[in-house]
Amino acid sequence: MTPQTFIDIILVGIGACIVFDLWHRALQRLTGIPPSNWAMVGRWLIGLVTGHGMIQAGLAQRPAHPRELPAGWALHYAVAIGYAAVYAAMMQAGWITAGALDGLLFGVVSVVVPWFFFMPATGTGLMARLSPNPRLACGLALKMHAIFGVALGTGFAMLAA
Repeated sequence: MTPQTFIDIILVGIGACIVFDLWHRALQRLTGIPPSNWAMVGRWLIGLVTGHGMIQAGLAQRPAHPRELPAGWALHYAVAIGYAAVYAAMMQAGWITAGALDGLLFGVVSVVVPWFFFMPATGTGLMARLSPNPRLACGLALKMHAIFGVALGTGFAMLAA
């Protein structure tokens, strides 16, 4: 990986995450559905590093940690950069190209991470089955990952132009 590729990955990951966050805020204004709770993500991360383990049932009932919100936002953006690195590696391997269509495919496939890892890790079970509305949670994750993927693909395409 060249230094420029590394910089491109960071820029595209952050840019796609910003698109994700702005879209989430717009969705909230249009539907009243609240955006992701990054404080809860931070609580999970802090719990992980302090010995609570990977799967943390009852996370929402645990007392708030003073640094959970910044920790959650930091993890959110770090994961976005990680997804950008995976996308770049897949482009380098010739499996996908820079562009909205391959980005959409990448985003749709990437939803397996929250469905089968992050939802269970934060105590809501596989595909959020223990949440108040699993279909809504899974549908929102799919929609947001699709949008994020399009932003990734488009971001890499813009850098290549």
